[in-house]
Amino acid sequence: IDVVSETRNYTTWNEIKQSPAIIPARAALNRLHIWLAEHNYTQIYVDQRTSDIVALTRHNPITHEKVIMIAYTAFNRDAICYDCPIVEDLTFTGLFDEILLEIEFHYTFKGNPDSTDKIVGLNGAKVEVREHLKQDNSKLAVIKQFEANGKLHLEHFPSGSVIVIKVSPIKKAAEAIKLIRDYLSGKNDFIKTFFVNALKQSTLQIYNMLLFRCAGEDQDDFGSGSYNVPNWKTLDYCGLQGLLPYLNDIRFHNDLGHPICQNLRDGLWLCNYIYHRLRNHNPVLTEIARIIRILFLPLREIPYDLRPCYFEALFSPFITASVYVQSLALSSVSFLGAVKNARLSLLPDGYKTEDEQPSSLSAGLPHFSTGIWRNWGRDTFIALPGCCLVTGRFQDARNLILSYGGAMRHGLIPNLLDGGYGARYNARDAVWFWLYSIVKYIEMVPNGAEILKSKVLRIYVHDDTIYGHDLTEQDLADTMQETLMRHFNGIEFVERFHVKAYVDHNTGFIYGGNLYNCGTWMDKMGSSAKAGNKGWPATPRDGAAVELQGLCFATIEKLEELYQKKLYPYEGVSAENKEIWTWQKWMNMMKDNFERFFYVTDDDQSQYVNRRGIIKDTYGSSQGYTDYQLRPNFSITLNVAPRLMNSEKAWHALQIAENELLGPLGIKTLDPSDYNYCPFYNQDDDSTEKKTARGWSYHQGPEWLWVGMFFYRAKLAIAKVISEDKNDMEFYEKAKRFIRSRMGAYWEHLKYSNWASLPELTNANGSPCYHSCGAQAWSIGCMLETVNELYELHKF
Repeated sequence: IDVVSETRNYTTWNEIKQSPAIIPARAALNRLHIWLAEHNYTQIYVDQRTSDIVALTRHNPITHEKVIMIAYTAFNRDAICYDCPIVEDLTFTGLFDEILLEIEFHYTFKGNPDSTDKIVGLNGAKVEVREHLKQDNSKLAVIKQFEANGKLHLEHFPSGSVIVIKVSPIKKAAEAIKLIRDYLSGKNDFIKTFFVNALKQSTLQIYNMLLFRCAGEDQDDFGSGSYNVPNWKTLDYCGLQGLLPYLNDIRFHNDLGHPICQNLRDGLWLCNYIYHRLRNHNPVLTEIARIIRILFLPLREIPYDLRPCYFEALFSPFITASVYVQSLALSSVSFLGAVKNARLSLLPDGYKTEDEQPSSLSAGLPHFSTGIWRNWGRDTFIALPGCCLVTGRFQDARNLILSYGGAMRHGLIPNLLDGGYGARYNARDAVWFWLYSIVKYIEMVPNGAEILKSKVLRIYVHDDTIYGHDLTEQDLADTMQETLMRHFNGIEFVERFHVKAYVDHNTGFIYGGNLYNCGTWMDKMGSSAKAGNKGWPATPRDGAAVELQGLCFATIEKLEELYQKKLYPYEGVSAENKEIWTWQKWMNMMKDNFERFFYVTDDDQSQYVNRRGIIKDTYGSSQGYTDYQLRPNFSITLNVAPRLMNSEKAWHALQIAENELLGPLGIKTLDPSDYNYCPFYNQDDDSTEKKTARGWSYHQGPEWLWVGMFFYRAKLAIAKVISEDKNDMEFYEKAKRFIRSRMGAYWEHLKYSNWASLPELTNANGSPCYHSCGAQAWSIGCMLETVNELYELHKF
């Protein structure tokens, strides 16, 4: 038949009746289809046995009876088989009932030539139809029944042939299915009672173990990683969350051919992995493991082809049972946990914690999960307000604040903690995020100012103290005062490179760094000798980095308030030359100078001006032009210190950043009009291109999420100032509506992310960056802060 130019007519019914060929077979198949629909055989599974033979299973989800069809398709007249093809026997689970239908083709000859005036259809074959046969009456196959399953061997099966059998579940399988249904319906509620009681005894650290933990965390603590699905992949999480996105996908697409489904049909290794991973860790997890084992036991008796659906039915309630658990998955649980080789610095003797080992906060998964690379001071305290305070994990927040404070040295908290004994002090911004986290703690926790009297165990009471010697306890307020005093007098030491940080006494600004190191969060050090960037920081940001001015102002503003309430014992700072600044004097100095030195006015005549009306990224940098680069760091200052400069000018700067920098999920780290702009990060780039080799473009254009969240909150903060000054809150409400309109992209990413999280960064226009972490603590933490402020969930 030529579907385009066919001119022949179809053969008439009277002519067909003389040689019906395939018509009786079609009638029998139509009757079968009607019967299947009437008797609720609604689920379908297709198995391609060979290129031409297909096995199709229709399943009744209520009775679990099955109808299995094997059909030998014949699409190619030149590939007709006249006897029986080579094909593997079909194994089925359950009891054979009957052969519902056999269709057998007898090829009498190869057929007459096509008619020139009629469409004659199939010719040269005789079709025999047989229905409702017993096991031994088949002419096409040999069927053998064993105790719990059977086997169908094709013996004579020419092209076009069909055999259809009906199978019922065995008694043990029916009983196991009833048991699972009773669990799910609540008839056997003792399982639910035990499970709820176990969860009531769980800490959030136990939730971290139950739901999350990446392979590196489990490998270091227990010697085993996450589950590997054969011929597919290793799951991202060891906990139950590792399976959830794939089960959701299987359910949505009704994809019973998924590798996880096949793995469950092949055996119960996945169930055994879940059970064995959780037992023998602590009493609560052991009890949860025992409950899971009881739940999964009936799967042993269930036919292998039904295991995927019943596994999913048993598994999903662990994750979807409550909004509480869903909210935990959204926030901090995946990052906060205990890893044996990544402990916090020492806490004072007698200090009580909820868990035997206090939780540390992983910077990101999977790359920053264990060892020295897990605990970053900067990342921890950028993420802490969202991951710990918004979610009510106040003790975890307190543990982290006191632990890092105890490891203070040179007036700085560690960039890398490493339990305190291997701490690195090559970040000059981490201590300011630490101080600001204390401010947030005081504001958000009931009686939060009491933390100022909490004891800190100083492991380096002097800069040259050896770890483990001269341990000293002091109030947190004293530790805070020490870093402020050290900055006021100037910090300078060598740790691989020259570290310098100080307060400029003419402006009140926080200065530091030099051309040869990178002490702020934009800390990419070049490593390509071939491209010529080895040993050179891509973004030194020396001088007065804009975000540190806001963090400093917000901190001393809070200290002034606390001092007036007699909750903080120090009135200000003093220098060795007897110069004294009260907090109020320092605040006034910063406020007098910030807009003057950081805002690029319309009449600025500097040779480095690229855009006007922006807020500089740094002031006083050694390269000059880097001061005038448009980057998003200024939004941190506008969020935490919204009254540090004129609000109308601040709003104008935010509008420019919105138009030039804002991406779908993150915010560009550099102005696209800048010569150094490169929006793609690839750590494996081994080219000779200096700007990109070995990932030198890390902070030169890729779109980072955490600082994007600060941008949103800066818009809220400045819009609120403008509205309050005008006594009209509509401007503020408009800003909130804009940010709400942006939230959908994040929910969408969370929904489909295998990590149930947000990434560290994206490449240009939100495109995935496969060298970044799939789950980043400061991305989630800063988003939680944004949602908290946007919807006013947590009233201060």
